[in-house]
Amino acid sequence: MAEGFSRTLDAGSEDAAITYCEPCGNVTADAYCSECPEFLCSVCANLHEKQRATRHHMILRGSAMPSSHLTSTKPVSDISRFPRCLQHPEEELKFFCDTHDTTCCMACTVVLHNQHNQCTVVYIPDVAKDYKTGPEYKQLTAELNKTHQLAAKYLSDIEEKMKKVDQLKTEETAKLEQYRTELKEFVDKQIDELTSKVEQLRDTDMGLLKDKRIKTKKMISTVGTNKTKLQACEQTPVELFIESRRTRHEVVKFQVDFVNIAKTKYQVYWVHKDDQMKAVLKNKAGLATIEMGKA
Repeated sequence: MAEGFSRTLDAGSEDAAITYCEPCGNVTADAYCSECPEFLCSVCANLHEKQRATRHHMILRGSAMPSSHLTSTKPVSDISRFPRCLQHPEEELKFFCDTHDTTCCMACTVVLHNQHNQCTVVYIPDVAKDYKTGPEYKQLTAELNKTHQLAAKYLSDIEEKMKKVDQLKTEETAKLEQYRTELKEFVDKQIDELTSKVEQLRDTDMGLLKDKRIKTKKMISTVGTNKTKLQACEQTPVELFIESRRTRHEVVKFQVDFVNIAKTKYQVYWVHKDDQMKAVLKNKAGLATIEMGKA
């Protein structure tokens, strides 16, 4: 008897092998689902036959039940890889609700995903066995690659914009410094004010672009991690399916984030020397203005 699927109790001087219901854990099994495969008590067997996801499964009872899981055509290693349900820690996430796009356990299917038979719930090993070679996984892999390429492109664009912001600051500050020399002490105060404003504009733009760069780098790192996780799960259909669904949600989120990243703008400004500077010097009405724009 495979470990974890049955318990052996002493009955007098003889050992009696008792098979327990796997969902309950401490109730003697009265039936066996050849599709899952799983030993069930009478209550769980009745539920199994009523649930939309499992009602077509073949239930064996009495002498038709196998003596152990060793007679099952599904490998035990595949069965043992189900993660535990967060809402029902005693249950395993063996099912997938296509309606809500989420994994669920037997209790979830009863409580949340089978009300009025509106949800489409499937048994994960049934859909996971061919998932790796199916179109959905191929599409997800393609989307991941595309996401990685887009993230790299946007990172390059942002870094180029940062260079231009710095270059713009340098060029315009140089103009202001030359202007300062020409106007000497009279213009020092106003040049300092204009330089300060340029610095503020540069800091504002750099702050925005640095934030976008950090987010984009994080996206690249996350995509790389997701690709590694998926590759590591490719030999385990259940893990691959579950990890793929989680990754798909992130890819969708990244695509939304890309829209915001693509809209990233920085302010374009330049120093405009007043044509009537001589008059300005006489009446001290003003020195220059900074004209604004977007790149």
